Amino acid sequence: MRSRVIVEAPASSANLGAGFDVFALALGRPKDRLKLTRTKSGIELSVLGAKLPTTPQRNVVGAVTRAVMTGEKVRGGVLLTLRKGVPVGAGLGSSAASSAAAVVGMNALFDLELPNKKQIEYAGVGERIASGAAHYDNVTASLFGGFVLVSKDKSFTRIDTPHGLVLCLVVPRLKLPLQKTRFARSLLPKRLSVDEAVAAVNAASRMVYGLAQNSIEEFGAAMNGGFVDHYRSVMIPGFEHVKEAAMKSGAAGVCISGAGPAMLAAAKRSKAKNVFDSMTDAFEKEGVKSEGFITRVGGGSRVIEQE
Repeated sequence: MRSRVIVEAPASSANLGAGFDVFALALGRPKDRLKLTRTKSGIELSVLGAKLPTTPQRNVVGAVTRAVMTGEKVRGGVLLTLRKGVPVGAGLGSSAASSAAAVVGMNALFDLELPNKKQIEYAGVGERIASGAAHYDNVTASLFGGFVLVSKDKSFTRIDTPHGLVLCLVVPRLKLPLQKTRFARSLLPKRLSVDEAVAAVNAASRMVYGLAQNSIEEFGAAMNGGFVDHYRSVMIPGFEHVKEAAMKSGAAGVCISGAGPAMLAAAKRSKAKNVFDSMTDAFEKEGVKSEGFITRVGGGSRVIEQE
């Protein structure tokens, strides 16, 4: 019987331009780290690295932990220490990383042997706390790593990504509503035109084709074809200029990461540094400060220590 486990869970990018609420990709970095220690009763929570609620029912880690304990009839209690590495409100799956860490940690600490769909369902509880609805794209990528195609019934397909694919993430410093994900969803139309629907199907199909062909070029081209960025780009000053700069510097494709405001560019290893620098320079010319990193496709959440 384990008394303590420490879990790491990765950031993620959802939608990828072509697959709204369906496609997501785990990132090699940054990561959240969660320590779970058995106690006699109750749930206690502390948070390091970010100003987040520490009342369990108001924090995604606490909410997910409580859901697992209730659903699986777990006896005893848990002391949770969350160290945030994934920035909050950037479009990098921050709440999903924390939620995934809680599920994997509880699964390991109490030997629950949860099936994949159950893990996704419990992680979705955290997304409901964070954004008002249970979205399963980010949490699935954070749980299991790689590129995932997620269905509403919580089933998913994991597909290998092109060899040599490098990801450039640039986060502009913007003042956005506190409920940023809800705001970003409000920018989308309730209905799409026939032309928009056709373009969306084409882009999603092209992305899967790019994956099947191990082609960074095809994968990136599909990122440029989604309808979501057309409507959400209004919240990112200089979006088109940043995208244009990235493409001219060698990016295969550029899109908004999740609900934004982070922008994601796909590139070959040899082009990545130029692409990243061009994006930050373009934001600077727009009078917008930004920061970011270059990474690769990452693995899923995992236990890194246990006693």
